[in-house]
Formats: sequence, structure tokens, C-alpha cells
Amino acid sequence: MHGMDKRAENIKLIVCDIDNTIIPTGREEITGRLRADFHKAIEKGIYVMIDTGRHYTFLQKSLFEDLPMDYIGTINGACLVRRDGTVISKQAMSEDTMHRMTASALENHIGLGFKFVDSIVTYAYHDQFVKGYCANDYYASLVKNDCEHRKHHLEWGMPLGTFLIGADEDVSKMKDDVPEMTFAWSSKHGYDAFMADITKATAVEPVLEMLGIGWENVIAFGDAGNDTPFIEKAGIGVALGNARDDVQKHADYVADTCANDGVAKMLEELGIV
Repeated sequence: MHGMDKRAENIKLIVCDIDNTIIPTGREEITGRLRADFHKAIEKGIYVMIDTGRHYTFLQKSLFEDLPMDYIGTINGACLVRRDGTVISKQAMSEDTMHRMTASALENHIGLGFKFVDSIVTYAYHDQFVKGYCANDYYASLVKNDCEHRKHHLEWGMPLGTFLIGADEDVSKMKDDVPEMTFAWSSKHGYDAFMADITKATAVEPVLEMLGIGWENVIAFGDAGNDTPFIEKAGIGVALGNARDDVQKHADYVADTCANDGVAKMLEELGIV
């Protein structure tokens, strides 16, 4: 037991990453225990927000059945949407950055999928990207292949983020080509790449403003490098037990692992639910 943390009394918003934070690899839904805890929190007037690197179209369908969530941060903070997918705010990369990333991916044999407002679209090595990024055929069917023409941005605007499937040494070469981007290792043997000045914390800011609360009223849960910004800012920042050391060092608490229902256990131990 962690004992009573006075900061827990001020919590008004629970912010959670998805993959390997509330849903472990190989599963498609949260546990019954966590679902019950989230609903207890909501009944107490505490909001629940998902904040993920995923594109809205890649969110697990079960989340919409299990959670009455109003706000969802997607694409590593570059796009905040409502439950129905309506965009509240978005942050797009420049056309120059997009073109340099594409050229580098082609040169270094990296599968590249850009995350546009409407969908994930590949501009380099589609098959490689899908094999590394998609857990099954359903998700693979959601990825559009525009490797031949690379014109999706002409209709939908600049991409909001990127995912890369490639060897570490090849991705390292791209880092030198686009220094304005942050590269975060992912458990899918690839990298999330997002604008250095945009983080998952970016998507939380408008929600705090709409709810009339501050970061001191937030408890945040994550497991990866792209979760560190909101773990650091939150009144209570929690890293999962399966998180890397470089994530855990930024947290106030380290919970049990995702597979062992770490989020639910921490919410219960701190008396938030």
C-alpha cells in the first residue's frame, strides 16, 4: 500500500495512455476491474480521458462500449477529438518536414505511415509498414496505400504525426534528416515520430481549460517515452511497472504492470476510487 497521498483529494481528471497501460499487448479491452473503477471515478465527478499515440480510427471499439469518455487525445497530442471523432484542436507538421521524412524513409528503407486527420496513409514501403504496425488484418485494412502518388495531403492537409517501421540504425539516420521531430521507441518494434514542440500534454491543455481545472487536478498513467510529458506535469504522475526506467524516473509512483491491472490497483490504493 502507498498510504494516503493528499494530492489524491484534488484529482478531477484521470488521463491514461492505452497500449501497455490500460490494455496489454494481445488484448483488445480493459479488465472488468478497471472498467468498474473508471465508472466509480466518473460517478464521483472525476473525468476520464484517453491520451494515445493511436489514430482515432485505430482506437479499440471496446473503449467506446466501456467508457463514457468525452475527450480523446490522439496522435501523440497532435489531435484532440470528441467521442464521435469531431476534431477540437489539431497541430500539423510543415510540408517541408513531410517531404524530408518521406525522402529519408525511401532512402533508408523505412516503412512510413503518416497520420492524417482522416486516416493513416503510407508514403513509403506499405507492406513493411503494415506488417510491423498492424496486429491483424482488420487494422491492416484501415491503412491506406499512397506510396505511388503520395498526394493524400493535397486533400486532407499536412500530417499530424508519423509512425516508422525500420531497424534502429536506419531510423537513427532519419533523426539527423528531421531534427525538428521527436522519435519515441514503441513496443511494436518501430518508432512514433512527432513534432518536438507537440506532446501528449498538448492534448490535455484544452481539456483542462474546458473543465476549469489545472494540472494539479490530474493523475496520469503511461508506460512509454511519449507519455513522459503528461506524467511529469500531472499532480500525480504514474508509470506502469512495465515501463522503461527512463519513464519510471519521471513518475511520482510506479504501479504494478499493465497485465496485472496496475492502473486499477493504483486508483484504489490512493483512494481515488
